[in-house]
Amino acid sequence: MQESYKISPRQLLMLVTLVTIGDSVLVLPGITAALAKQDAWISVLIGLVVGLLNIVLLIAVGKLYRNQSFFTFVDQTVGRVLGTIITLSFICYTLFSAGAHVMEIGDFVGTHLLVSTPRFAIQLLFVIVIMFGVSLGLQTVAESAEIYFVWFFFFFGLLMITLLPQVEMSRIQPVFENGWKPILQGSTAAIAFPFSELVIFMAVLPFVSPIQKRMRSFFLGTLLGGIVLFIIMVMCILVLGAEQTARHFYPTYVLIKQLKLGDFIQRLEAIIAVIWFIAVSVKITLYCLFFHLGIRHVFRIDNFKILIFPYIILLMVMSTIFSPNMVVYGDIIAKYWPFYDFTYSIGVPLVLLFGYAIRKRILGQKSRA
Repeated sequence: MQESYKISPRQLLMLVTLVTIGDSVLVLPGITAALAKQDAWISVLIGLVVGLLNIVLLIAVGKLYRNQSFFTFVDQTVGRVLGTIITLSFICYTLFSAGAHVMEIGDFVGTHLLVSTPRFAIQLLFVIVIMFGVSLGLQTVAESAEIYFVWFFFFFGLLMITLLPQVEMSRIQPVFENGWKPILQGSTAAIAFPFSELVIFMAVLPFVSPIQKRMRSFFLGTLLGGIVLFIIMVMCILVLGAEQTARHFYPTYVLIKQLKLGDFIQRLEAIIAVIWFIAVSVKITLYCLFFHLGIRHVFRIDNFKILIFPYIILLMVMSTIFSPNMVVYGDIIAKYWPFYDFTYSIGVPLVLLFGYAIRKRILGQKSRA
């Protein structure tokens, strides 16, 4: 195991929290509110509960391979051929997901911050920074997350407290106006985006030491990130209202724009932009690390740094061709992408648990014979 990849349970908790928040801090409220209206907070609450159950499933799988590489465990559980297919499929999944997030970065910055700057240039600069982090290893990324974590929650808490005077409880009523169906539809997205994507930590768990505390940190980090998203959803409904929240692709940014302290402290939305950059950069970095670890396992590459430049090209191409525009992209991630996430966060772990049980039973029968 490389020294540059060893991290502590505390660092794992911080990484999981930031990845859970990720891009969801900006895009999840709009998607959920479009489906569940003023009951979107219930959808996110359901998403948090079910998402934690999903993490319990991932933890159950993670306990089976302890210090062993996740990709080696896959090969041993389902066989080398099927294991290679699953690993390559996982690699494509992380590439698609990272490309989607890079596209979001280009759209957000190009729309709200640097309007005259070509989005390709924004995305390229962001990807280069991400690749620099990947080249330094997981340990460096985790140490950076320790710094980000403190400032993230300081500014998040400050912004939420200062928004309290603008809260109107009437905006959250009537509760259950349209019944359970739209709430459950909204909860699908609330489960997928923040929680199902945490399956990438399956490749990170073996690098956490000591191993006794890593599963607890995984669970608590997910819970903490989920609470942040729940608070964001509630504040969007109470301050903006369901219609305004659903109308914007980045409603959290619009939420913070409502905040003014007197006539001299304004434009505080830049803070939420920085918060989002921190969370989503950590998330994309871990996608990239998962990709490189998988490629190194399949093709037996010792020096994965030779993959960095080709990966930059792949990521830029993917972020460019992923969707023709943000309207189509929003429709894709609201209706179809959650089921793609569920394939890897629920389907593959269940296959691995089933395969492990069969393999253990066969080996037990052979030992008794």
